[in-house]
Amino acid sequence: MAFWVRRRSLVRLARFVGSYRLQAVGTLLAMAGLTATGLAGPYLFRLAIDKGIGKRDTRYLLGIAALYSLIYLLGAAFNALQTYGSTWVGERVVRDLRDTLFEHLTSLDLAYYTRQRAGWVVSRLTNDIEALEQLLVEGTNQLVTSVLTLIGATIILFSMDPRLAAVTMTVLPFLMVGTFIFRTRAARAYRKVRNAVGDVSAALQEALSGMTVVQAFAREEPDSRAFAATNEHYRKTNMSTIFLSGTYFPAVELLSAVATASILLYGGHQVAQGVLTVGVLAAFIGYLSSFFDPIESLSDLYNTVQSSGAALEKILSVLDTEPGEAESLGELSAGPLAGDIALSEVSFAYTAETAEVLDHLSLHIPAGQRVAIVGPTGAGKSTLARLLLRFYTPTSGTILVDGVDLRDFDVREYRRHIGYVPQEPHLFSGTVVDNIRLARPAASLEEVREATRELGIDDLLLSLPEGYETPVHERGTRLSAGERQLVAFARSFFARPEILILDEATSSVDPGTEHRMESALTRLLSGRTAIIIAHRLSTVEAADRVLVMEGGRIVEDGSHASLLGAAGPYSRLYAAQLAAAPSGNA
Repeated sequence: MAFWVRRRSLVRLARFVGSYRLQAVGTLLAMAGLTATGLAGPYLFRLAIDKGIGKRDTRYLLGIAALYSLIYLLGAAFNALQTYGSTWVGERVVRDLRDTLFEHLTSLDLAYYTRQRAGWVVSRLTNDIEALEQLLVEGTNQLVTSVLTLIGATIILFSMDPRLAAVTMTVLPFLMVGTFIFRTRAARAYRKVRNAVGDVSAALQEALSGMTVVQAFAREEPDSRAFAATNEHYRKTNMSTIFLSGTYFPAVELLSAVATASILLYGGHQVAQGVLTVGVLAAFIGYLSSFFDPIESLSDLYNTVQSSGAALEKILSVLDTEPGEAESLGELSAGPLAGDIALSEVSFAYTAETAEVLDHLSLHIPAGQRVAIVGPTGAGKSTLARLLLRFYTPTSGTILVDGVDLRDFDVREYRRHIGYVPQEPHLFSGTVVDNIRLARPAASLEEVREATRELGIDDLLLSLPEGYETPVHERGTRLSAGERQLVAFARSFFARPEILILDEATSSVDPGTEHRMESALTRLLSGRTAIIIAHRLSTVEAADRVLVMEGGRIVEDGSHASLLGAAGPYSRLYAAQLAAAPSGNA
């Protein structure tokens, strides 16, 4: 079974190589030329000994020496061509495979990333691709030339003296048994190594991304011990492959020595009897190394093949992962949306084993309405936002936008019409202006500033160390939480969406900045369907409608004033926040 899995994997890899078939064929021809020139050497020695030295023919020796030099000059040229060619093809295949893998990862739904650790996914793009690169760029040369040399040496040995060649082959049964045992155990060992490499990458990624928490809770020593345990497991797993290699390769060298000794004894006797010439015996011993060296080289390469094969299987397992229903492209292209949203009996659970987060939720939001959603943690507010963004699809029920089932839209086209600002916005490495014009990278700085002036934050962004050109490090660590949130606001508004979702979007903005944004928010949300999820109830007072969620259901629905007067859940939430706010500002 494993053989067929590996074979299918290699066939799929060959499809990537097929894009460069002409260059690959040229490289293979150069490898064949290199092998031919290498095999010519011992035969020329035979001629030099038997017909030159034996007959004291100096002119013949000079001719053989000149021919030997010419052949090895050709060999050097073939070597240069095959090295360049294999690198040229291999690097491009690796590039295409990495691009394909990354593109596929972007098509997978968020549920996939909740199941897989980030470090494991990164390991596929880094460690596994690098292992495959070693096979394609370096291993291919070794594989092809070793196989051709082994075949060529075997044919030449039997054509020169079948009986002497048969003596050489007496060690083959031992070699075949040892190779079978080595291959079987090495295949299992290298799969474990690839898993262990992924575990190390995952542990490192998790530790570095959570370093703030690690240091805040003084977890340096426990986390270091946990990482050391993972690292030690990788070392032990890797050592198992070293033990296999350290046992197998000396055994191959021993068998080679036994074969050489047998040839010297039997061949020497044949020379003494006048049945065999000294030149043939010398050439035979020369070809003997051309027989055993490729076997040892192929066995050594087997380590690389196993490691690369295990890496390729993991890469292809990611490529074989089908995007979930949430990422299906659909058939309808979402043009400009009016923004009418209707949910009918929508239920949702993140997994089959967990409880439902939304429970038969029905809701209608007319186009252009500004709706605030409040409620305790775990009520399902953010889940509702993720469903509207089609990060997930309902377990049951339907969501309609402008009367069209959300699943029928081309998801990527649909999301171009949705603005989203999460509680913890993600900023990319680059500059502030690069992050704002994410939806339209070619937009000018003036176009960006026009949008930020509408928001009323142009002067705040200009006050940054380098204004709009201020570098933003990974995840926006150079900016404060409030500044990151403002950039996220500007990014979403710059896209001019018809539907805007703010998920705790003002939680990191201080009251003074929030107050400055109120008029801009009112202006920008005008004419758009807006869904504002917030714990800070002061941000929802101006909403057209307030929904209170508890346990995945809507328990109250009305205006801010009417819900305050109803003395229900919303009134109690509002009163609790007023009591907790020192300044009286909830």
